[in-house]
Amino acid sequence: MILIRGGRVYDPAGDTDRPAIRDVLIENDVIVSITTPDADHETKQRVEAEAVRGVGQVIDARDTLVLPGFVNAHYHSYDTLAKGLIEDAPFDLWALQTQPAYYGRRSKAELRLRTLLGAMECLKGGITTVQDMCTLVPQDEETLDTIAAAYAEVGIRVVFALALRDLGDLDIAPFLPTDLSPAVRRAVTGSPRDAAEDLAFAEAQIRRLPSSGLWHWGVAASGPQRASDALLEGVSALSERYELPIFTHVYETRAQAAKARRIYGPHGGSMIRHMDAVGLLGPRTTLAHGVWIAPDEIATIARAGATVAHNPLSNMKLKSGVAPIRALKAEGVGLALGCDNCSCGDCQNMFQGLKMFCLLAGVADPEPTGVHALDAIEAATLGGARALGLGGVIGALAPGRQADISLVRLDTLAFTPFNSAARQLVFSETGAGVDTVLVGGRVVVRGGRLTMLDETAIRAEIEDVMPAFRLDFEGLRRTSLEAAPAFIEALRRLDKVDIGLERHLARR
Repeated sequence: MILIRGGRVYDPAGDTDRPAIRDVLIENDVIVSITTPDADHETKQRVEAEAVRGVGQVIDARDTLVLPGFVNAHYHSYDTLAKGLIEDAPFDLWALQTQPAYYGRRSKAELRLRTLLGAMECLKGGITTVQDMCTLVPQDEETLDTIAAAYAEVGIRVVFALALRDLGDLDIAPFLPTDLSPAVRRAVTGSPRDAAEDLAFAEAQIRRLPSSGLWHWGVAASGPQRASDALLEGVSALSERYELPIFTHVYETRAQAAKARRIYGPHGGSMIRHMDAVGLLGPRTTLAHGVWIAPDEIATIARAGATVAHNPLSNMKLKSGVAPIRALKAEGVGLALGCDNCSCGDCQNMFQGLKMFCLLAGVADPEPTGVHALDAIEAATLGGARALGLGGVIGALAPGRQADISLVRLDTLAFTPFNSAARQLVFSETGAGVDTVLVGGRVVVRGGRLTMLDETAIRAEIEDVMPAFRLDFEGLRRTSLEAAPAFIEALRRLDKVDIGLERHLARR
């Protein structure tokens, strides 16, 4: 058993400025009780005695805030090695340099290390669960097994979904000039895939590696506009058959909204209504980004019970625009929070996301927005848990929940003076104060250091694989530079397309 003694235990229904001091008792992987320090004295004495014999553990949580582990509700593990390589690139130019299909087969060492790297950063920042929407290249069992083994090695909880698409062209393709070079045209058009074959592979893997322990399955379509109706209907059918959550990118960019107006005529140009028509929109569905959702579509999402996973860092870096968080909250849409790719947010840091969740909601409106620190924390915990199909399992500190827990130090400048645990967590903490992290009742971070891996050794191994990765990246960068004039021209054309709303705050 593990006893977390004397910490301020965060309870969204209690005092969120100065949470009560409580003891948390964990048996195996589950929270057994949360009690006052003077309660259940006999059991606590027994755990302390067991700790002396090395059987149990007592974690001194004085001067810490005890939180549910954060849930990274939208993430891709495939490009963690591209951290810091891309700047000032709009979405589609970024995509030319990052998508797995452009890189081809990677070594098993690289697959393992890139998976470990993202998970390590998550854990050290208090993220205990990630939703990895992963594109396998090649799409085979060996690639999947290497990634799954890496997740087990680092000890993080993962909801894994194969990102399926059978239409290869980039979202911006309809708006590009026609005089593209052969290399750029190949990159823009991509390669179509067989929907039935990919769905069969996904189902076979769900059956072969069933959800167990820290490994959970979801299903995913990369985006409705990148998939045939057959693929979208197949993803929906898999979700129903295995009771799995659905993940997809929706309205991340203006180009995607403009394309939707063209291709979804029977549904009024609405990606959301098209999803609804093919059975992809429901309470199991999470829509990543949702920047360019129209007001009437927000109401449809709310009625369907779907969730929007907000990704403020990548939305800003890729110049995608500001998501309508205030309107989504007002309509009652479930909200989660994601850190997205390492190549377009450059970190897996939920604290940056928490702060931007609140600040961006009010950047275009001088009046109070009603989007507060408590909302951001809920999106990063219980909102994310619900989005991942784990609403009754993680995301809150309560008896019967999985012991996915983070301890954040309160004896730091971020919490000095100590006025509000919730607001200072969101607006002051950077992640440097994360001291101890448990996943499924196992301590995976202690004193700010990982317990399952040798960080120094992993960093050295990463440096060994980077020369080959950088060489391949430079080839894609050259293609991106060649494509840039045409892409910029397409963006300027898109500026003139009336899509019925605006999500960029300042126009030239």
